[in-house]
Amino acid sequence: MKILIADDEDYTREGLMEAVDWEKYEIDQVMQAANGAEAMRIASWFGPDIVLTDVRMPKMDGIEFVTKLLSCNPDCRIIFMSGYMEIEYLKSAIRLAAIDYIEKPIDLPVLCRALERAAGEIREKNKKETVSKAGREFQQQRLFNLLITKDADRKMLEKLAAETDFPLNLCMTCLILQMPGRDAGGREQLEKAGEMIRSSFCRVIGSYHREKHQYEFILSYPERERYRLPALYQKILGQFPEARLGTGMEAENCKNVYNSYKTAGMAINCAFFKEDKRIFQIDEEIMQRNYIEPGIYGEFLQILSEQPQKLGEWFEGLFEKLCSYKYYHKEQIYTLMISFLTAVYKKYPEIYGAETGIWKEEEIQIYVRRLDFLWEIRAFIRKLLECLKAKQEEQSGYGRIIRGVMDYVAEHYGEEDLSVVQIAEHLHFSAVYLNVLFKQEKKMTLKQYLSHYRLERAKQMLEQDYDKITEIAEKCGYANANYFAKVFREAVGVSPAEYRKEKGGR
Repeated sequence: MKILIADDEDYTREGLMEAVDWEKYEIDQVMQAANGAEAMRIASWFGPDIVLTDVRMPKMDGIEFVTKLLSCNPDCRIIFMSGYMEIEYLKSAIRLAAIDYIEKPIDLPVLCRALERAAGEIREKNKKETVSKAGREFQQQRLFNLLITKDADRKMLEKLAAETDFPLNLCMTCLILQMPGRDAGGREQLEKAGEMIRSSFCRVIGSYHREKHQYEFILSYPERERYRLPALYQKILGQFPEARLGTGMEAENCKNVYNSYKTAGMAINCAFFKEDKRIFQIDEEIMQRNYIEPGIYGEFLQILSEQPQKLGEWFEGLFEKLCSYKYYHKEQIYTLMISFLTAVYKKYPEIYGAETGIWKEEEIQIYVRRLDFLWEIRAFIRKLLECLKAKQEEQSGYGRIIRGVMDYVAEHYGEEDLSVVQIAEHLHFSAVYLNVLFKQEKKMTLKQYLSHYRLERAKQMLEQDYDKITEIAEKCGYANANYFAKVFREAVGVSPAEYRKEKGGR
């Protein structure tokens, strides 16, 4: 809370500053003024919650100052001070609804009771305003949800519209403001955008969708103001430089808001395909339903199985096609890409790791859905295929048998009982022969390679924030966390916990 002390006597002001325990009344800002005119100037920008003022002051007396102050700040609480208990001043104080009229010299307990009363009234007012605002926001949210519902109850619409002062008899348009990124800013940004719209020629109600990184608004405005909408859209985009804006068809009445909302969603969907465009409006092509060809996944699996070297070329052709059509729903694209990537990682588990940012299968969906645009998915798949190519080139110097061993280890290293014998049986060789062959090509025994591979995977996992050390030990095929810690320290020189700390993990 803020208080302004106005008195032409310096010792009175300074005495009050020292004598009163302001924190007790939740007052954290105190200003002083030496006369009524100065008090008025300070109050105009300071916005005090409480004013403690002398009645008789030079340049402007306390009664005139408070009269002017209350005309622009009617909620301010007033406490008068005076060395003269004149009846006219007392009448003025009563007329101005002052908290108290205190005689000088000031009796501190009397002043403290007046301050407690003033602070209590302000706390109660703020509490009511908070409850009122929360209730109004809740009703606005109910109205918003009802308006975007097909065949909503008319009586309930009218009731909520009256309670929230939102006109239903004007033109209406739905807007969707999409904010690419991990955090759109929540209710604060919603209110900021809403205030900007509200300060124009429109009434507005809105909703925030965290999972979609977007804000949704319903605008209500007179038909004659329709021509001003494009300028408003540009103003909104100017305020939010990273945002994309989708606009729905105009609704002539509240029954058609459902269609406006639906078409705004179709319009903003196009932002997924266009990185260089910021405003999207409805057109005939958007209205057409477009579905991914059902045979495309089978085509992909055939390429992956029979001609994996052509995956890059195949994906580039697919992305060109998707960008040229651009009206597929992005959920279809997400689902398709997650399926593609899951298949690639299953066939080539060696590409899990830091270069791709994905360490296990369940992370694929999370990672892909965090990408806001098609070009980001395209860039990621290019990087993934480059990583795969590098891995294959790295392994190309090894014979077919050794590559088979390495693939088997990459797939089964998390099994505690994985052994040289098991690997050899899988490849139909004796363990002795396979060990000799492996050492010739890799310059280490198969047992050493398995241990090294497990340690490298453990280090990769430790650098991430996801799993506990006990879980990492289990995933990397160690019998228990203590044995894992012993092996890790012998090989790396530090404990798993120390290594994680060094690498910035949690």
